[in-house]
Amino acid sequence: MPARSLLRLVHRALLLAGPLVYAGCAGAGPGNVATPPPRPGSLVTQEAIAASGAKTAWDALKRTVPYVHLRESRGRPARITRRGPASIYLDDQVRLMVDNVRVYDVQLLDQIPASDIVTIELLSGLEATTRYGATSTAGLIIIRTKTGSQ
Repeated sequence: MPARSLLRLVHRALLLAGPLVYAGCAGAGPGNVATPPPRPGSLVTQEAIAASGAKTAWDALKRTVPYVHLRESRGRPARITRRGPASIYLDDQVRLMVDNVRVYDVQLLDQIPASDIVTIELLSGLEATTRYGATSTAGLIIIRTKTGSQ
């Protein structure tokens, strides 16, 4: 597509989108609407887990956590990957932490009762690498339990 045609499409899209909203470090100026800051990650609370009817941590992930694909092998947890296209060069395994300890074997999630979970936090690849380093490019799931928070 020629550059001029692309610019026309972008210009039309901007016109159809309506007035621009500006937000910056200095705050919103007169006539401008301030937008809320981006949400740092998806957080699933204990109440949401209980409402889902989950029995184990694996079941709670399946029922409440968006944007991840939970794979099973013979009915047992096998792998957590992100949804969408994956690169053949990158490890697309979503990292998992339970009570600030890295978990390598996702079958452990079948042994944690869902009633023991306080929160499940899902971080995108950008958020995870910012907090936990370059090995978390596919994202990170952080599970906090009642026993770990004591």
